[in-house]
Amino acid sequence: MFRKIIILMGVVFFMSLIVFTAVMFLKNEVEIHSENNVSVTIEKPTFITLSEPEVTESGTDLTQVYQMTLLGLNVGTYTLVDRSLNNGSSIIFEEIKNTGWVPYTVSMNVNNLEDADFKSWNPKSTTRLDETIYGPDPTSNPYGVFTNGSSEILIGNVYVSRRLQLGNGDWVQELRHEIAEFTVEEGKLSKNLWLPPQHSSQTWLMAAQEPLFETDEAEDEWIEFSLENRLSQLNWLTPEGPYVKLELTDDPRTELAYGNLPKRTADLTSLEWNETAPSLFFESMILNAEINQQ
Repeated sequence: MFRKIIILMGVVFFMSLIVFTAVMFLKNEVEIHSENNVSVTIEKPTFITLSEPEVTESGTDLTQVYQMTLLGLNVGTYTLVDRSLNNGSSIIFEEIKNTGWVPYTVSMNVNNLEDADFKSWNPKSTTRLDETIYGPDPTSNPYGVFTNGSSEILIGNVYVSRRLQLGNGDWVQELRHEIAEFTVEEGKLSKNLWLPPQHSSQTWLMAAQEPLFETDEAEDEWIEFSLENRLSQLNWLTPEGPYVKLELTDDPRTELAYGNLPKRTADLTSLEWNETAPSLFFESMILNAEINQQ
């Protein structure tokens, strides 16, 4: 009897090992979005399947929600929101929620970048917030801009977080880590990440058929300003509005609490800059802020 139990445990162990290996290392790639020279794909474990998307349209937003299943069990959702702005640019939001109890690796990819030039929006380190008020804030500027002819794509970073309720009852997003370095090979930018159970990842990009700034000097001026003024740049964009660093509370569970603040959602900085140095980027951020406030 004891021998049978040992054999059974061994079989279960090796079957679990095989499933784990398949989930971690065997991948396939699925195209999710392709429009205006922007191609978005998701590379996922082969054993995780995507359902047919549930598609809804509301105002400027076209939303696709895919159920993710592993061996018939639901393990999360992948959501893409294509927000078309009335100035011709668009913002694409991506979110993956791991609702199961198995970690997995995924890659959210941007394709067709073979002939594009790249400009980093992080040429130097960011200035810290006042840590006595806000605590640490490890976030940085968006990754940077890819330019191909007159069209440009601004790539946002990846934010992995979990939902957390503080002692005062407030719900926040606890940032576990920001992924700000990506692999670019053979015209494909890969946002690779490891997603723990009960966590979510969010990222975005802004696509335009015209340059986001009138001149390189104007873009450089904004980059310099945003690196030094952390309360002005909105890095963690979502369809519901940007997540920004919240002030510290007496709750000892986290110093990395982020949430939506109405004043920051209005993006007053873009309004101010667009008055003195108009650009497609500021105009797009203003339009996005107006949608978030509706």
